Amino acid sequence: MAHWKNCKMDSFYYTTAADTGHPCEVRMDGKEIVVSYHSEDGYVQYRGDNDGSGHFSLTADAGDGKASLHNFKESPYLEGYWIESGQRGMWRITLID
Repeated sequence: MAHWKNCKMDSFYYTTAADTGHPCEVRMDGKEIVVSYHSEDGYVQYRGDNDGSGHFSLTADAGDGKASLHNFKESPYLEGYWIESGQRGMWRITLID
C-alpha cells in the first residue's frame, strides 16, 4: 500500500471559511484508501473502497462522516466531497511523500 505522510488537505465548507494546508496522511492501493488527520476533536480516519475507476467512497471510523475522493491516474491530487456532523463541503488533498 502506497503511503504519503506529508499531504496537505484543503477543506471547503458551504457555511464557513475554508481550511487550507491542513496536514494529513494517505495510504492507498488499487482497492482501498485511508485518510487520517488530527482535528480539534481528535484523531480522524476515513477509509473506503475503490470502485475500479479511481473513485473512492469513504466513511469515518467514528462518527457520521461520509466522503468521496477521486484520483486520476498519475495525478498528485485527490478531490471529492464530504458530509459530517451536519456540515458539508468539498476537499482536495495534495499527495506529498
